[in-house]
Amino acid sequence: MPETIDAGASGRARVNLNRFDLAMLKPFMPEATQASGVFTGNADVSWDTTKEGLPQGKVTLSGRNVKVTQVVNDAPLPVAFDTLNLSADLHNNRAELGWLIRLTNNGQLDGQVQVTDPQGRRNLGGNVNISNFSLAMINPIFARGEKAEGRLNTRLRLGGNVKSPQLFGQMQLSGVDIDGNFMPFDMQPSQLAMNFNGTRSTLQGTVNTRQGQIALSGNADWTQIDNWRAQIAAKGSRVRITVPPMVRLDVSPDVVFTATPSLFNLDGKVDVPWARIVVNEVPESAVGVSSDEVMLDKNLKPIKQQSASIPINSNLTIHVGNNVRLEAFGLKARLTGDLKVAQDKQGLGLNGQINIPDGRFHAYGQDLIVRKGELLFSGPPDQPLLNIEAIRNPDATEDDVIAGVRVTGSADQPKAEIFSDPVMSQQEALSYLLRGQGLSSGQSDSAAMTSMLIGMGVAQSGQVVGKIGETFGVSNLALDTEG
Repeated sequence: MPETIDAGASGRARVNLNRFDLAMLKPFMPEATQASGVFTGNADVSWDTTKEGLPQGKVTLSGRNVKVTQVVNDAPLPVAFDTLNLSADLHNNRAELGWLIRLTNNGQLDGQVQVTDPQGRRNLGGNVNISNFSLAMINPIFARGEKAEGRLNTRLRLGGNVKSPQLFGQMQLSGVDIDGNFMPFDMQPSQLAMNFNGTRSTLQGTVNTRQGQIALSGNADWTQIDNWRAQIAAKGSRVRITVPPMVRLDVSPDVVFTATPSLFNLDGKVDVPWARIVVNEVPESAVGVSSDEVMLDKNLKPIKQQSASIPINSNLTIHVGNNVRLEAFGLKARLTGDLKVAQDKQGLGLNGQINIPDGRFHAYGQDLIVRKGELLFSGPPDQPLLNIEAIRNPDATEDDVIAGVRVTGSADQPKAEIFSDPVMSQQEALSYLLRGQGLSSGQSDSAAMTSMLIGMGVAQSGQVVGKIGETFGVSNLALDTEG
């Protein structure tokens, strides 16, 4: 302290800070944060409580060899500074905060924010600049083989006041390319630009992928700071989406997302002209959870389910095109149809129909052809109505008989039954279904054969029907052998 501090009703204090080591702050920092380097600075503050107004003063800080390391997802993210200068000034009824930051092997951040008449109108001024900031700075927290590229440049000017802030200028992201297992598409260098004009802004951008691109546009308005509004639209054509190891599909989205302080809303349509879905095991999402489930904490007290602070409404139409194919548990089928996805405070609803215009099922020595396949949705997505017929290949069935399995009813209480054309007994139809011939064909002991077929039919056909159910996330399929 170069001078004695007069701490009365009025006075002045001048303080110098010489080589303050950030390591001294370690006891007060979170375990995931480490800081090193030294700060030098000074402060000169004067006050007079007998007069109206705020104290007068200026504070400056300058860092040297400053480095901050933050652990993110168990990986260290280091940030080193070539220059780190901070200042604060309060004079003549105006407060100002300024900064100049140059990152090692990266860009620069500089600017100042002024507040005029801080006890009254609190008018804003100043600017915020970001020059050539590289997104590659976050690469250390990515897994091996993952990376981020791109440059951020910003030139913004502040206006308005604290209650109604204004921004003027532009923010640009160029050459953005994020490569990671968490990305559903193979991103290529993309661009995004935001233009600010007072209390409004617009957005334009393009997300490029190896196959297809998505055009982005949007706008925002914060004229009423407590009733702000933002909207972003995404429109693309045949963008290849990959969700390993099960799903590859092309999507053409045309959706609009709108946000306000009280509601998020998603509207539009998504076309799926091409898809290949390969299911080798039942996904966890197909395993239902009882509606009576109650989660308990470590004290065996019920955990209150948390809901989103802002409700989400959605109204999406999904069109499944003519080149969508599914392979699962021996089933090979083509899917078509249209679905409408709606979500509100009542929950998620699904309406529409998925058809199986053609398909085959090979399992347990049987060659079944899907002759009819319809899944009708009208409400909860896990409760479609089923209307599926799978028949034995007529080329492998004697006497021009059609024999198959019909699955009908709701997903929570489905019913599977054996049928034939022409109509015959269940034992005879089952024989044609499993063997391709009637009971009397080459069999001297018809009663024993009937008993064996019933047992084998319930086991094998039940497994077939069950697998079909698993493919569509439907459980509790059973085979009716009465008759």
